[in-house]
Amino acid sequence: MQHQRFAALTLGAWIMGSLFMIFVATQNFQMADTLSTPSMHAALREMAGKLNQRFFIDWERVELVLAVAFSALAWLGIRNGLLGVISLVPLTIVAVQSFAVTPRMLSLSANLDNASAATEFARLHAMYGISEVIKLVLLFALALILLPNWRRRFSTAVQVQPVDYAHHGHIDR
Repeated sequence: MQHQRFAALTLGAWIMGSLFMIFVATQNFQMADTLSTPSMHAALREMAGKLNQRFFIDWERVELVLAVAFSALAWLGIRNGLLGVISLVPLTIVAVQSFAVTPRMLSLSANLDNASAATEFARLHAMYGISEVIKLVLLFALALILLPNWRRRFSTAVQVQPVDYAHHGHIDR
């Protein structure tokens, strides 16, 4: 029972963190666009990009811990093979993002005035966005699998006895 609670907490933190990062990334660029004058626009967008880079690097580190923790809980604590197998996919996505895609995007971001670097950056950025959507869909699928399982185990742990109103003075109307 304890493992399901920790798994639900971990999964909830992972989902909320991912949604929050999407919000932060889009808001940083929108604020740069909204608040800037034409002369400041490029500088503010560059600053928003640098902030997003820092936030995503830090989030990916936290996300790796959450992904490993959830997968470990699914396999070793809950012992649910379906949860365990599915949890490996978003874990793999996070690992690829952290160790391959993000570092490459960071190295390319310094040379975006070069057409080939800008094209590769755009391709990686699109791939990152698509992988984020896939990861979120999988996280919600994991929640749909975990939560009914958790409720079922909770309901069997707390047995509620039905009340027989016929013997307790209940009057039917």
